[in-house]
Amino acid sequence: MTHRFLGIDGGGTKTASVILDGDGTELARAISGPSNYHSVGRTVLEHSLRDVIQQVLSSANLVPADVDAIGLGMAGVDRPVDHAVMRDTLSRIGGFSRVVITHDAETALVGGIGRRYGAVLIAGTGAIAYGVNASGETRRADGWGYLVGDEGSARWIGVQGLRAIARAHDGRGPTTELTESILSHVGLEDACQLVTVVYADDFGVPKLAGLAPLVSQAAQAGDTVAQEILRQAGLRLSRSMRAVIGGLKMTDATFEAVLLGGVLRAGDLVRETVVAELGQIAPCARVVEPRRDAAVGAALMAMQAGE
Repeated sequence: MTHRFLGIDGGGTKTASVILDGDGTELARAISGPSNYHSVGRTVLEHSLRDVIQQVLSSANLVPADVDAIGLGMAGVDRPVDHAVMRDTLSRIGGFSRVVITHDAETALVGGIGRRYGAVLIAGTGAIAYGVNASGETRRADGWGYLVGDEGSARWIGVQGLRAIARAHDGRGPTTELTESILSHVGLEDACQLVTVVYADDFGVPKLAGLAPLVSQAAQAGDTVAQEILRQAGLRLSRSMRAVIGGLKMTDATFEAVLLGGVLRAGDLVRETVVAELGQIAPCARVVEPRRDAAVGAALMAMQAGE
């Protein structure tokens, strides 16, 4: 008998889906729009899920009844009420006999490492650390969103870049190449004009996060202010990992850790700082490259739920 498992990775920007067979071989893949219902609403959530499910099933020449189980790893799905929303939405799409629902950090861990044991740090527009110990206990740190947390994220780095410009302009801090690069990026000639731009309604989290690569470029060019911002980002992300690993009593354990997201790309000072700090936090931990992605992680969790 042929087994098939559908996995979905839903976020604030896009929704990815994949179908695996019983051996874990990928049969089809599809992409749709955003599905974090806290930011886009339940109507968009349902549209994106329906679209991505139809796409991936069509690509594999399957119908819902052909799927043994569906796994969903969704951004912002942490509480019972979130699970209820997802089950209600999926029931309107219909056709799946077995459903596994969790948050996107867990599916990123399972996809990245290949099993539900270890730690994951995700730092993109937002930031979250998550882990599972040998007893199956879980813990997360940060992921509080841009107003309360996400320390060390691209959004956080962008804000620190703007603050460095303001301090340099006032004489409260050292001069920095960020002044020229960021002002040019936003189309300004003078730092005095920043307030008008950054407090405008259309200058939100994505645009703040979009400043992070400029900070990275300045750091690579030798700007000490930008370098310190990236070091601080790495230290804040490391604190989240410390909270997870320490809370799970894994400081002396042997496990794999996977680092995901644009902020943690290879060769960047943020990643280097996190890796160095992780060596102090959990000396037996091993940082590995992600083996597969979160959509596959969701499908694997669906597969494991039926074992």
